Amino acid sequence: MIELEPLLENVTALTPLAVALVALAGLIVGIAPSSFPLISVAAGLAAGQGAATSGERRIEGLWLSVGFALGIATVDAVLGALFGLVGFAVLRVLVSYLALAYALLAVMLTVAGLALLRVIHIVVPVLTPSAKPTRSFLGSYLLGLPFGLSTCPACTPLLLPVVAAAAATADPLMGAVLMATFGLARGVPIVVAGTAAGSLAHLRHTRRFTLWAERIGGALMLGAALYFLYQAALYAGWLTP
Repeated sequence: MIELEPLLENVTALTPLAVALVALAGLIVGIAPSSFPLISVAAGLAAGQGAATSGERRIEGLWLSVGFALGIATVDAVLGALFGLVGFAVLRVLVSYLALAYALLAVMLTVAGLALLRVIHIVVPVLTPSAKPTRSFLGSYLLGLPFGLSTCPACTPLLLPVVAAAAATADPLMGAVLMATFGLARGVPIVVAGTAAGSLAHLRHTRRFTLWAERIGGALMLGAALYFLYQAALYAGWLTP
């Protein structure tokens, strides 16, 4: 990771080498321990949804995790374009709202986790009857959007050079492509974890296994909720790192 930072700092143009370096940086961040909350959300989503309905294909875990990862990458691309357009002014605005964003993420994950653990019951209103209102690619994609604002300690050394390159060149397209590449690469572990969780859920043969899959998914989401609640407290100034 240390040797990759100087190379990222020298990124000044949108070349295949620059894209490859950014992709490598995203992959490293994706497998870092501090990225576990995002991975656990995808795994919990796939395990819980996969275990909720019998007879679904194994591809569901892949489908849901890809949608979740693309939602994160979409926000990364938008932020990259904004950095290229107005520079580091975007960063100052984001920092001022990170505490609120993390708190909202913690609430969302807590509700989802408690629902999977069957502590609470959620009725999702829909316009037309649907057998699986929350098990669609679009649903997981929309769920991933707010998580695009999430950061982690391991992201900073590798993400800042990418952001700096976008801001320095004042090129929204370059910023969007670089940040989208970063987001897609860090989404690879998310997709792998979601696919594995979905596959394990499809091995169910009894009601008991189904309940355990849901409990694991709920526990993973509650663990991620605690992480984002901790981050919210840090950015709000209630705690010191």
